[in-house]
Amino acid sequence: MSRTPTRAFHGERTNAALSWVTVAVAIAVGAWALGEGLVHEVLFAATAVTIALVPAIALESTRAALPWEVTAAAIAALVAALAAPDLWSRQVVLYGGAGVLALALTLELNALTEVRLERWLAVAFVAMLAAAIAATWATLTWVQDGIAGTDVIATNAEVMWLLIAATTVGLFAGVCFDLYYRQFPGEELVSAPVDGVDEELFAVKADIDGAPSLEERLPLSGSVQGWAVHAMRVAMAAMIAYGVLTVDTGIVTNVGAMLAITFVPTLLRRRYDLPFDAGLVLWITLVVFLHALGSAYIYERSFWWHNVTHPLSATLVGAVGYVAIRTLDEHRDEIHLPPELIPSFVVLFVISAGVFWEIGEFAQDAIAAATGLQMPLAQHGLDDTMTDIVFNTIGGTITALWGLPYLTELTDDITDSLEGWRVLEYGSSTASDAGDGGSSDSSEAESTD
Repeated sequence: MSRTPTRAFHGERTNAALSWVTVAVAIAVGAWALGEGLVHEVLFAATAVTIALVPAIALESTRAALPWEVTAAAIAALVAALAAPDLWSRQVVLYGGAGVLALALTLELNALTEVRLERWLAVAFVAMLAAAIAATWATLTWVQDGIAGTDVIATNAEVMWLLIAATTVGLFAGVCFDLYYRQFPGEELVSAPVDGVDEELFAVKADIDGAPSLEERLPLSGSVQGWAVHAMRVAMAAMIAYGVLTVDTGIVTNVGAMLAITFVPTLLRRRYDLPFDAGLVLWITLVVFLHALGSAYIYERSFWWHNVTHPLSATLVGAVGYVAIRTLDEHRDEIHLPPELIPSFVVLFVISAGVFWEIGEFAQDAIAAATGLQMPLAQHGLDDTMTDIVFNTIGGTITALWGLPYLTELTDDITDSLEGWRVLEYGSSTASDAGDGGSSDSSEAESTD
């Protein structure tokens, strides 16, 4: 009987032997790179070996391994980098290999944990992981450059093309991942429908049960919080007026968008009766107000203002990621993320969203340079990009560790209000039926092994 992805994890001898050979190659190349001071090769080898060892450690068996083709593809990028003619070429090859490493991690999550992903989400997940891995490597290299006085990553354009390479290959690897699994009807990503975790049970498992609202935790009364929101809205309206008088379209566009965002909680509360307490509204308004202030005046005059606004805005992005995964988990039988892994997903969501944002800014810079048009977003050099990524990660971590309790009631109400929404239920029953069939086929196949 032909080997399937699940069989590889459960201990096929040939697959394990080939996988261990590729791990040995990675260790050898990594050790040589360490002696030569090749930063990216060392980071890649360390990441690849760590990922490859996870099945053996988790299942306590040397025969448990990734499909050897996946491990070999990752190591192929490492070996190919050694043959590259210059530093830049080596970096592009290695960062492209981040997409294969992300694919390997996604396979392991599916096989070794309770995580269940629909195919479209698995493809997106691989791309997000690739972006996060690349951002981590770039950050470590940037820090090493600063400490050692080297210039392994010399310019902003270099780091942006490396992030683009990783994300593109990650997306491609995710699509290949999907096509690969289609060859094995009994080996669906979703082996069986997984019900979303009940709201009360989720709160207990995630240790966020009975937490006070943000409005109650702040040392200000609800009315004072409301007046602070109104004051910031008036200030943003004044910025827009200034932009109109000075014919500054950048201020009008950016601040206008920020002002509109401050009214979204009010509209959602009135339209869907969602529990946006005064503390949450104040948090959202403060974040966009500081961004508006930066766009109108401070960003061009003070570099450090980015370091204030990015972690704050990252907390909002993390909140969006949390609400999204909880909603999908609740309404899609084929999607499940255990409560204990939710914080990690929030951080991943923020880091990858930050990378996609930086790529968008980079693209707008290219358009502005080619056309002479003034774009609403722009980058300001390598240090700007890297500190953005660092502080985005800090903001996402803050949300993951301390912010989720303040979002629980809101998230529960959102999932309840979306009950029966066709977009969320589309194709779910069909996929569930396929999953049931896949589960039985898989069990039968393993019993004959």
